[in-house]
Amino acid sequence: MDRKFNTLQQILNHLTEDSGFFGSIISSEEGLVVMNSTLMDPNIEIESLAAKAAAIFNEDGVVTEHPEDITITYPNKKIFIQKISLIEGNGANAFLIVLMPPNMRYFKRKVFKLRKFAAALDKV
Repeated sequence: MDRKFNTLQQILNHLTEDSGFFGSIISSEEGLVVMNSTLMDPNIEIESLAAKAAAIFNEDGVVTEHPEDITITYPNKKIFIQKISLIEGNGANAFLIVLMPPNMRYFKRKVFKLRKFAAALDKV
């Protein structure tokens, strides 16, 4: 299990470094940080961000259907939150949170690569 987490940590770091993202976080459905890229800006409050992401997805009455992902754009950054599965066959049970520059396009392709690697890790 430690090997999987180390590999996933390397993937998060690689994604952050090569894609131009500010950072990436994997959190539980409850908003607890599971891991984050070690290359993140230290001024980013990852615990607060993870908790807010969970609150958005878990808030009843905000939306009629539960979304698969949400993109929030601010003047100085864009935040992409997507449901992911950390445990194979258990459905979406975590969130991938990616911070990036506000003008970044085609970021979902880069995020999909991370999900593909993470899914392959489940089978190891």
